[in-house]
Amino acid sequence: MNVFLSGTQRKNRGHLANIVKIARSNGKLNRDEIRLLKKIKEELNISDLAFRKIIRTPELYPINPPSNYDERIERLYMLTNMLLVDKESFELSLKLLEKLAVGIGFPLKTHEEVVRLAVEMAQKNIDLDSFTKEIKRANGSTKE
Repeated sequence: MNVFLSGTQRKNRGHLANIVKIARSNGKLNRDEIRLLKKIKEELNISDLAFRKIIRTPELYPINPPSNYDERIERLYMLTNMLLVDKESFELSLKLLEKLAVGIGFPLKTHEEVVRLAVEMAQKNIDLDSFTKEIKRANGSTKE
């Protein structure tokens, strides 16, 4: 990995790598997963070259927990939406999502409840603002 990357670039690449790990939990990427990954790549301002490297070797990128709570929730939102793309690997992806939730900073005592709620909301196509409010409530936070 390039040592000249900014902190934001490192975090974005690590975040995309986490999403790739969920997408590849069944060993392959399908068309819908690739389409969503490309959309996220654009949102995170990741180059095509870096994207290809992340797709091939996501394990090279560490989990970089977001520095603030709202970013943490936004990352959970993206991770959860990827979980729902491939129905056949749902259970494997769910286990990985629970680990990643702790890795990005959700407390051990609430991470399972937060992930359960995140999945329910993603299945209902809840927008990010509503998702954020509900996750904060489930996580016992009054941060708004």
